Amino acid sequence: MKSNPVQVKAVLFDFDDTLMYVADGRRRAREAVATAVASLHGVSAEEALAMLEYIEGRMEARRSFDRRAWFLDLLDRLGLREERRGEVLGLVKMYWDSWIRYSKPFPDAEQVIKSLRPSHRLGIVANTDGIPGFKMSRMESSGLLHYFDVVVVAGDDTEETKPDTAPFLLAAQLLGVEVENCMYVGDRASDVLGAVAAGMNAVLVGGEDFISLPHIRIETLLELIDELTPASPGPSTTREPRR
Repeated sequence: MKSNPVQVKAVLFDFDDTLMYVADGRRRAREAVATAVASLHGVSAEEALAMLEYIEGRMEARRSFDRRAWFLDLLDRLGLREERRGEVLGLVKMYWDSWIRYSKPFPDAEQVIKSLRPSHRLGIVANTDGIPGFKMSRMESSGLLHYFDVVVVAGDDTEETKPDTAPFLLAAQLLGVEVENCMYVGDRASDVLGAVAAGMNAVLVGGEDFISLPHIRIETLLELIDELTPASPGPSTTREPRR
């Protein structure tokens, strides 16, 4: 249902799972690391993968995004303390190479961005990958970054990561738009709540369960065009004058 948000002048997007389809990339990245660890150390690839999935959930809940820490934890838990440190950077490279290779923009992402660009300022607010500068480099490889006026990497450009309000407030400041005239579009309820706490309008994309908000929920990015297009006036009830 069209909500007709008032005076939305800027639209800020999350990156992974909002503009970019990364489910295959994430899965392939985990599998590549688990297979490499199994091959190097003679452990079960299935055990390594299950352990890595557990570590991923635990680290993301703590907003710890540095894969170096993830993989050190993995090797520790598998009892590989002596051999571990020399190979961690190689595992990080393998992980992100696989992630990038098998990730791609959602089919409607570029269409939506191009449609909004003439009438709105556009930005990205995304969390760090844990290594300063790496998230920006990864976003540049997507082919989408040139459409955006501002990109804020929370955790690199701000001390706090999303859902803290600081990254959202910085993005609005850099765009020169009041926060109440900004709309944030993301796939995580926690980030949507952060944007709302900062004073923005917010849109949740996809099927993640979340608490009720006085904002918008859509299933695909394409619906955003309709949400940000002014409603057409209904048929006029004014009679034509007699001639």
